Amino acid sequence: MGCPMQIVESTRWGVRAARLSFREAAGGRTVTLFPMLHVGEPAFYAAVYGDAFSHDIVLIEGVNSPITKRITRSYRWLAGSAKLNLVIQPPYPPAGAPGTAIVHADLSPDEFRLGWLGVPLWLRLLAYVAAPCIGLKRRWFGTREKLAAGLTMDDAATQKELLSWSEETAFLDRAILQARDARLVERLGEQLKGAEPTTSIAVVYGAAHMRAVLRELTRRGYACVGAEWMTVFAIG
Repeated sequence: MGCPMQIVESTRWGVRAARLSFREAAGGRTVTLFPMLHVGEPAFYAAVYGDAFSHDIVLIEGVNSPITKRITRSYRWLAGSAKLNLVIQPPYPPAGAPGTAIVHADLSPDEFRLGWLGVPLWLRLLAYVAAPCIGLKRRWFGTREKLAAGLTMDDAATQKELLSWSEETAFLDRAILQARDARLVERLGEQLKGAEPTTSIAVVYGAAHMRAVLRELTRRGYACVGAEWMTVFAIG
């Protein structure tokens, strides 16, 4: 596989995430992206964590907030479904290889709460109600084929994504996506600024946030030097 900047691929055979490796033009620093999906096979998470946490620095996500616990019920309630036989993304290991630095590159609970309060009340209430309904529907009636539908993602927004924009989705994007994108890019910049010339950095973060990282790496003159697929879950 070359570097088409495909982040996630969904086919009739399963879902795969692209492990993308970048190197700066005038140095030896490397950044490896591990786009995460929050539901998959145990082997996927074992492979990602084993690889990523062998880097010098690992940037991770996670907002430990009652709000995120409510709105992530849409996928967390899939745990234990015998039909799907998949697991929820496990917690990050408390430590990596000797010498590995783990950097929390996400918002604090208070920062996320303030951003969430910027979403209209009716939309917040809708998210609270819809999340468990979606979670239960997926748990009882979901299949791997249904979970895989629509997961394909490239570095650029699709025409369907652009046409589906609305004021409501813009509020949610700012709270859930854009604010966290900005923090991730900020933390990445801090690590790159202070890194030694041979430092290796891994970014283990939700796939939807990788577009922002790709833009930042391109802006900084980093080039893609390798990519490979990692199977999230198979179908059939």
